[in-house]
Amino acid sequence: MPLDLLPQQSTAFERALQEATDFYDKISPSIDAARGLKILNPPPSFLPFLIYEYGLGELTPYVVNLYDLIDEGIRWQRVRGTPQALSYALAWVGYTARLEEAPPRRRRWNAFQLELDRIRDSEDDLARIEGVARLSVPMRSYLARGFKGYDIRALEYGHGAWGNKLWSDYSGVRIDPEGAKWSFSRKYESDHAMSEAELTALGVWLPPVGPGNVTWGAFPWLAAPWGDEATRARSAAMVEAVFTDRNGRPAWAVFKDGDGAVIGYRRARAFHRVAPNSNGQYKIGSTSYGIVSSSATSIYVEALTDFGDGFGTTAATVGFLAGAEPVVGNPLGSLWLPPGGLSVTGPIFAEKPFSIQFGRTVRERVSAVLRF
Repeated sequence: MPLDLLPQQSTAFERALQEATDFYDKISPSIDAARGLKILNPPPSFLPFLIYEYGLGELTPYVVNLYDLIDEGIRWQRVRGTPQALSYALAWVGYTARLEEAPPRRRRWNAFQLELDRIRDSEDDLARIEGVARLSVPMRSYLARGFKGYDIRALEYGHGAWGNKLWSDYSGVRIDPEGAKWSFSRKYESDHAMSEAELTALGVWLPPVGPGNVTWGAFPWLAAPWGDEATRARSAAMVEAVFTDRNGRPAWAVFKDGDGAVIGYRRARAFHRVAPNSNGQYKIGSTSYGIVSSSATSIYVEALTDFGDGFGTTAATVGFLAGAEPVVGNPLGSLWLPPGGLSVTGPIFAEKPFSIQFGRTVRERVSAVLRF
């Protein structure tokens, strides 16, 4: 029975009327159950109304889990327009990023870039990243570019009124013509010992030489192994034979699908005689390699696909060709060729299994050091 608020002189009729019209006992359990419900554990049917109440409707196209949106949305609203709001919003879509704002001297001083913590999981994520970023930053600001791995910058050649300009442009491509640029890359490396079968197919195989001894004079040396000069000479001769047979024609990376069918060919941007060098231009694993002009026993080969090469397919293996040329009808300077676009005159070597899902915003770098 609720608290009786009738005066002491109230009549029996008035008291009976109060008891007949008082619904406290019927509705009080529901009122008690509803207290804090929308905050502590709102049922799914409440979510659309809470999203509307908290002013979070703009985020619903980008944040799938509405419970996460409600839990964090109020905190996001309080700091909206700051880097902290951007950090909260990116966490909703599963990413973190380093914010890089344009210098105040730039004409587009209100642009910013995001260096993501990893390459996007799928290109569907990019619209979500751009969407939550747009809603989190001040109205004056906009996301110009997101990147990870492949980050080529425009050359700025002056800060004055006349020289406040850039040469070239930042790397990346746009999925939405009016949206941000995206620039990603992945690396696939291998250290490959050329087999007798591969060298025979290339036509450069030389039989192994017998063990030889190198004399160092009548004085003691440390107990360390010394390279056999005859063995090195044999390896160097096979390396030189590869370059002689190639006759200046380009090398190519060959991408194949799971059925062994060619997806496409990408011209190699590096095919050099190399030797280990701590200050070398190229690196495989933890070893650096530098270009040498002679007596090399290894070759470094590298290809870098362009944005969109092979889009929609997945490569299962990558190998290399030396000395092939585009077939008639394709420009000699072609960088990417479809199946049948290359005049294959030699074997594919150093073929390795990889899983490469080609995308519009990712450049795939495949490289290998070939040991002879």
